[in-house]
Amino acid sequence: MNELILYLIKEYHTAVMHTLTISTIIAVWVVICGCIRFGIAVYRRAKGIYPPAESLREGH
Repeated sequence: MNELILYLIKEYHTAVMHTLTISTIIAVWVVICGCIRFGIAVYRRAKGIYPPAESLREGH
Protein backbone atom coordinates (compact mmCIF):
# COMPACT_ATOMS: atom_id res chain seq x y z
CA MET A 1 0.00 0.00 0.00
CA ASN A 2 2.81 2.35 0.87
CA GLU A 3 4.53 1.67 -2.46
CA LEU A 4 1.31 2.44 -4.34
CA ILE A 5 0.95 5.81 -2.62
CA LEU A 6 4.58 6.68 -3.33
CA TYR A 7 4.15 5.68 -6.99
CA LEU A 8 1.01 7.82 -7.36
CA ILE A 9 2.73 10.81 -5.78
CA LYS A 10 5.74 10.37 -8.08
CA GLU A 11 3.64 10.04 -11.26
CA TYR A 12 1.00 12.67 -10.33
CA HIS A 13 2.75 15.47 -12.23
CA THR A 14 2.93 13.40 -15.41
CA ALA A 15 -0.74 12.42 -15.21
CA VAL A 16 -1.81 16.04 -14.69
CA MET A 17 0.34 17.27 -17.57
CA HIS A 18 -1.03 14.62 -19.94
CA THR A 19 -4.61 15.44 -18.90
CA LEU A 20 -4.04 19.15 -19.49
CA THR A 21 -2.36 18.48 -22.84
CA ILE A 22 -5.24 16.33 -24.08
CA SER A 23 -7.78 18.89 -22.82
CA THR A 24 -5.93 21.67 -24.61
CA ILE A 25 -5.81 19.71 -27.88
CA ILE A 26 -9.56 19.07 -27.70
CA ALA A 27 -10.31 22.73 -26.90
CA VAL A 28 -8.14 23.95 -29.79
CA TRP A 29 -9.87 21.51 -32.17
CA VAL A 30 -13.31 22.78 -31.09
CA VAL A 31 -12.22 26.41 -31.55
CA ILE A 32 -10.77 25.76 -35.01
CA CYS A 33 -13.89 23.88 -36.15
CA GLY A 34 -16.10 26.65 -34.77
CA CYS A 35 -14.12 29.33 -36.59
CA ILE A 36 -14.33 27.40 -39.85
CA ARG A 37 -18.07 26.88 -39.44
CA PHE A 38 -18.64 30.54 -38.55
CA GLY A 39 -16.48 31.66 -41.48
CA ILE A 40 -18.47 29.51 -43.90
CA ALA A 41 -21.73 30.93 -42.53
CA VAL A 42 -20.47 34.51 -42.92
CA TYR A 43 -19.29 33.78 -46.47
CA ARG A 44 -22.60 32.18 -47.44
CA ARG A 45 -24.60 34.98 -45.84
CA ALA A 46 -22.53 37.59 -47.74
CA LYS A 47 -23.05 35.72 -51.02
CA GLY A 48 -26.78 35.38 -50.35
CA ILE A 49 -26.67 31.60 -50.42
CA TYR A 50 -27.54 31.27 -46.77
CA PRO A 51 -31.01 32.50 -45.75
CA PRO A 52 -31.24 34.78 -42.72
CA ALA A 53 -32.49 33.46 -39.41
CA GLU A 54 -36.25 33.14 -38.84
CA SER A 55 -36.26 36.10 -36.47
CA LEU A 56 -34.69 38.37 -39.11
CA ARG A 57 -37.25 37.65 -41.82
CA GLU A 58 -40.00 40.13 -42.60
CA GLY A 59 -43.47 39.28 -41.37
CA HIS A 60 -42.24 37.02 -38.62
